Amino acid sequence: MKEVEVKAKVSDFGPIERKLVDLGCEISEIMTDKDKVFVNTDDDFAELKVGNSTNFVRIRDRDGLITLTLKRPLTGELDCIEKEIEISDARVMEEMLELFGYHKAVEFSKKRRKSKYKSYEICLDEFEEMGNFIEVEEMTEKEDSGAVQKELFEFLKSLGIDEKDRVANGYDTLIYLNQKK
Repeated sequence: MKEVEVKAKVSDFGPIERKLVDLGCEISEIMTDKDKVFVNTDDDFAELKVGNSTNFVRIRDRDGLITLTLKRPLTGELDCIEKEIEISDARVMEEMLELFGYHKAVEFSKKRRKSKYKSYEICLDEFEEMGNFIEVEEMTEKEDSGAVQKELFEFLKSLGIDEKDRVANGYDTLIYLNQKK
């Protein structure tokens, strides 16, 4: 199974939320995600090549629920193998990652509200540093990730999202580049 997603910068969630509700979607309460992303290379985080077997490991604390996620990009940052497990102690896991040769590349926090539509997971994300984003993802076994991303972006367009607002990077890369400014 792999995760395929699309995302876009959003100025106002209001019209999107109304369209989602019209589609029968329920939008969750706000969750707070605190993420730390680790890599095992000294290459510049933003320059890591796709498809080079680089694993990105994330420790996420979502309102006290801690998960460890491994992502390996396939054809792009928004198309990757993803494996996730709940853990009990973020500090010990961080120490273990360091012993495995990983180091923290980026750390950030966001407020997230989630919804579902068909097989899509929809996330409305707010970042203090970067503003608002919408993300739509699907866990799939389909080979053609580009076709899946096209389908997902057509859904975003139906919510009023314009192609010019589309974002090709993951949040970790966006935050990293924003912090380097």
